[in-house]
Amino acid sequence: MHGLVSSSGIRGLAIKEISPDLCLKVGLSLSTKNLGEYVVGHDVRLSSPLLANSLIDGLNAGGSDSIFLGLAPTPAVAYYSRRFSGGIAITASHNPPDYNGIKVFDKRGASVPPSFYDNLLSEIPNEYAMWDALGSRKEQEGLHEYIEFLCSLSKTKRTWRIGIDLGNGATCITAPLTFRLCGHEVYPLNLAPDGKFPGRGPEPRQDSLYSLADNIRKNSLDIGFAYDGDGDRLAILDENGNFISQDVALGQMARFFIKRYGGSVVVNVDSSSVVELLVKSEGGSVHRSRVGDPYILQEMLKRNAIFGGETCGAWITPHLPCPDGVLSSILILNLLEYWDIKPSQLNSGLPTFFLERSKVECPNELKHLVMRQLKESLPEIYPGVELSEIDGLRLSWQDFEWALIRPSGTEPLVRITVESKDKEKTKELIKSLTNLLNNTMEGLKRKL
Repeated sequence: MHGLVSSSGIRGLAIKEISPDLCLKVGLSLSTKNLGEYVVGHDVRLSSPLLANSLIDGLNAGGSDSIFLGLAPTPAVAYYSRRFSGGIAITASHNPPDYNGIKVFDKRGASVPPSFYDNLLSEIPNEYAMWDALGSRKEQEGLHEYIEFLCSLSKTKRTWRIGIDLGNGATCITAPLTFRLCGHEVYPLNLAPDGKFPGRGPEPRQDSLYSLADNIRKNSLDIGFAYDGDGDRLAILDENGNFISQDVALGQMARFFIKRYGGSVVVNVDSSSVVELLVKSEGGSVHRSRVGDPYILQEMLKRNAIFGGETCGAWITPHLPCPDGVLSSILILNLLEYWDIKPSQLNSGLPTFFLERSKVECPNELKHLVMRQLKESLPEIYPGVELSEIDGLRLSWQDFEWALIRPSGTEPLVRITVESKDKEKTKELIKSLTNLLNNTMEGLKRKL
């Protein structure tokens, strides 16, 4: 069971790995560990209602009360968690339809770290509460307060014509109404909640948003937004139907917060240098964290940072300590009006960065040895390099050039990412590091 734990929570194949029995045990363990009232919601996956009900049974069996939201975006669960002991979302976010998961929020509405799940799984009790100490289950009707909260963040004065690709996910029940209540015109796609995600799949990738691009061009819309299966990630298309780089979107939003409030922002070790470039242009500073929104939030709290995010479209703001795609969309509209620009102008004046990725198969039992040896050899091979061990090994040079060597947490792989302003240098460095990784691994295999 512990192999299912990551920064995203407990996640795996629905029913086979994330089973009703596991959900009941997690609910029981959580209730026994911290008796209280918990909000529970789920995404559109076919297995989600069954798993949510099992988790509620576990909470009640341990003596805790539950408030059931039913179908709800994950950020809505986080929002309502703040008035109770915490909350649990049954979701696998952007993963394929046959996956599911358990994501726990504390009473701040913040994602708990992986160690929390490990403790839950290690301390599953053998007994239920007595008959007169069992918890109760309440049904909450609608997400009206959450939608009102989103609308309260809108500072736009004009009416925007917005295309939204909901991907058949949980934002189907919140995003169209939210934008209309904010006074905008909405042109939705994939509007029906469907756990098989027939429209384009649960992840809003650039190559899956051609229908949204056509929608924008056909109807002369101002902007397009797309969300993942549970609504915590955002992708943006400009007024011409062109995809706005996630790195650029993250960097511009970080710059916006620094411009208005000052201070610093947090991004993970895999984020592009364009973020640092934009933040520094407004006098701000950038801190790096491990990959995963719980780690982003931890570093934000440590640094008293004003904003944090990852280049998958998951951003954390002072408004809610959980990524929220619709909330992020509202802030993007605020940004565009504040600067009086079109979405396509978010790319204006930025230097071109060339980013490449590679991966090398590596047995899980060798990962630690490979990374330890690379840590010793890299400073000799690349004199003057700045080496960071926040998450994997990150090499930094002058002029925003960097590389990241990071073992996969879910697969027998080590991933390499390189970014530079020089295309040929990027290719040379990715090739050099890939060869170094392969040679290091082969050398260790011969010794063992």
